[in-house]
Amino acid sequence: MKQILMGNDAIALGLIHAGVDMVSGYPGTPSSEILGNFQKFRDKNKLEAYAQWATNEKVGFEVAYAGAISGKRTCATMKQVGLNVASDALMSASYIGLKGAMLLISCDDPGFYSSQTEQDSRSFAKFARIPVLDPSTPQEAYDMVKLGVELSHEFESVVMLRPVMRVSHAREICDVDDEIKVTANKGDFERNIPRWGAVPPAGRYRQGLEQLDRLEAIKMWNWDHLIKPKTHAFKGENVLCLTSGTGDGYVREAVEELNIKADILKLDMPYPLPKEKIEELFTNYDKVIVFEESYPCIEEQLSSPKLYGKLTKHLHQIDEFSKDKVVTAFANAGVIAQSHAYKSEKYTEELPKRPPNMCPGCPHRDVHYAITKVFKKKKSIYTSDIGCYTLGLNQAAIDTILCMGASVSMASGFSISDPDKTVVATIGDSTFMHSGVAPLINAAYQNHKFILVILDNSTTAMTGRQTTPERTNPHQIDIKRIVEGCGLTCHEYIYEPDLNKTVDFMKSLQEAYKTANAPVVAVVREFCVLDKENAKGRLGKVSVEVDEEKCVACDSCITNYKCPPMHYNEAGKMEIDLFLCAGCSACLDVVCPTDAFVKIEEK
Repeated sequence: MKQILMGNDAIALGLIHAGVDMVSGYPGTPSSEILGNFQKFRDKNKLEAYAQWATNEKVGFEVAYAGAISGKRTCATMKQVGLNVASDALMSASYIGLKGAMLLISCDDPGFYSSQTEQDSRSFAKFARIPVLDPSTPQEAYDMVKLGVELSHEFESVVMLRPVMRVSHAREICDVDDEIKVTANKGDFERNIPRWGAVPPAGRYRQGLEQLDRLEAIKMWNWDHLIKPKTHAFKGENVLCLTSGTGDGYVREAVEELNIKADILKLDMPYPLPKEKIEELFTNYDKVIVFEESYPCIEEQLSSPKLYGKLTKHLHQIDEFSKDKVVTAFANAGVIAQSHAYKSEKYTEELPKRPPNMCPGCPHRDVHYAITKVFKKKKSIYTSDIGCYTLGLNQAAIDTILCMGASVSMASGFSISDPDKTVVATIGDSTFMHSGVAPLINAAYQNHKFILVILDNSTTAMTGRQTTPERTNPHQIDIKRIVEGCGLTCHEYIYEPDLNKTVDFMKSLQEAYKTANAPVVAVVREFCVLDKENAKGRLGKVSVEVDEEKCVACDSCITNYKCPPMHYNEAGKMEIDLFLCAGCSACLDVVCPTDAFVKIEEK
């Protein structure tokens, strides 16, 4: 059966067709659609499969791993930086192994499109000594899901699938199964303390030896089933291209277009590689060029003076693949003339830059505005986190962004290193649940003095408005009670689109800070403007225009408030795009120093 599928749709359907009936993960672009679509396919086909959004990636991994050692077919989903959070559990699980099957899906983001790092999950697989599959297309992603589950079951090992953004969000006509293999399976955990509860040194030493034996067996399986069959198509050219992931398509396009005489070997499983077997192939070639995205995972496993790649500086060191970069690599390796290394990017570089911005009417914008209004920049440090509110950068309301939860930890650090400055941290409700609670406990324990503003819109908005613990189960999980459980007072503000009130609330936090000897914590009860259910009746429907006679084009509104409907007209005066305007009317309050923003009176 053929279907037009986005890469993440294909992965979700592949999980269904591979018999996976337990999926756990945390949202993060470009991985977010996988678990959500698994839930949709499950519900559409009325399957008895379990799927959950976990509080963070480590929890998600551990939930899925428990199912796998009980004999179930499971999956954990996350983006590449989420793998950092899950790495503690992954490293140990790699030693212990499993009984059923477990696929770890870690979606990479070459080019930093929605991530703070460009790290390569294949290198993590190598670090953890687990096999990794690297799809080039949505069809391959679908096929490799099923392959990965079978490999995991056969070798009793976690298997990683590493689709990159261009695979996750590409669309293709995919050939998929008709049969649904998910069935009700309760699992059957068998007590085996020497394995599941092994302690160092003896138990883990034994498992370390088993891990190495397992790795050698997977290497040979890789050669026999994935690599050797492809060598039969070699034409005996002088150049061998080793490809992986999306690089394969670019290489084949360049080879065909420029008539480059080269054999191409696509490595579907870039780790672990049968080093000796692959290096035997090199004897037939003058040059071997390794085309892989992000880190030199393949190149680091091989050694030959014939190798050209990232380590030899013949391939770009950072950013995603393009045909230009592939052609340039061929030129750098002396396979084609440098004159062929054209640059089509020059046409796109001339386009104006459009930085991301918060939605019109977003409450985050008002909070950031109020923070900078009350806590002056020269006397304050603004730490923040990962979420929509990160775009407070546009309002100069953020000084630092490190990783999820770091706003709280770094606020603690700055309270020690810069005691004369007021540290104001901002964090979202989902991020607070993910990794903000532990640093807040530490701050309360150490009596670190700073202000923490928790922006609670009851959703994981940035990645697609996935559910949060508080939204799903509000009677049991409440941020205010969590803060109070840390021994701290939680100040609460029910947001409404009135900048004066938001500024006044920040002033009240400033007053509380003056006499505090511990973190001053506030939760702002917001809403996401795209969440129609939660935003209903709270946004307002007031139309605003600019009085051109009062407008002096001072840039104050657009610099400090940064609302998308604001733009200059041909006369050089500020204008409101009513098509984009959310009608919140917040800009009427204190945004314009000359009071040029006025309400449009109904006629």
